[in-house]
Amino acid sequence: MSKSSFLLCLLIGLILVAYIRQLSLTSDNLGDQKSAVEPAEKVEEKEANVVAPVKEFETRITKKPFGIFITPATSPIQPERFSGYHTGVDVEYGDVEEEVAVLAMADGLVEHTGWVSGYGGLVAIRHLIDGKKYLAIYAHLNPARLVAQGKSVTKGEQIGILGQGNTPETDGERKHLHFALYTGSDFNLKGYVETPDQLSVWVDPIIIFSPFQ
Repeated sequence: MSKSSFLLCLLIGLILVAYIRQLSLTSDNLGDQKSAVEPAEKVEEKEANVVAPVKEFETRITKKPFGIFITPATSPIQPERFSGYHTGVDVEYGDVEEEVAVLAMADGLVEHTGWVSGYGGLVAIRHLIDGKKYLAIYAHLNPARLVAQGKSVTKGEQIGILGQGNTPETDGERKHLHFALYTGSDFNLKGYVETPDQLSVWVDPIIIFSPFQ
């Protein structure tokens, strides 16, 4: 083989090696890009852990929001028999004649159900939501249509209907849902407390539901 032929073969060999090496690098880069994309493709929309206990939950909180301080003289509801800092929210349904279904906000265990002074029909459920324990109070319900005490309920399951306003079903109160979330481990049904410190163990339900509205 002549010297020129040998050099030509060597040059062709070097070109082939460089070409193969470039193909290998390109393949590795594509693999890295695919790996970077794959997690994004697997991301799914997180399902809400809670549902609102009634329809139009947030928009119907028009008179007594969480934490409002009232007295019989200053209350937006007249006449008024209560005073203190409101531990929950009142969802108003005085303009609705038909039945209003009340739903469990999350999976839970019914700890108490029955007629309670100041509330009429009431259901209290222990919920575990995002690792936190709550006692949810659903009040002013029809006492004859309440879920059974001790029953395990699932998110969105109907646990009752609102009671008829200004009747014994609601202990004389207007047609509305009093909904409160208590973070203590004891059993507490207070609708009002005397100080901001006492209010600190209650949670504004709007904070829980707003991310899913």
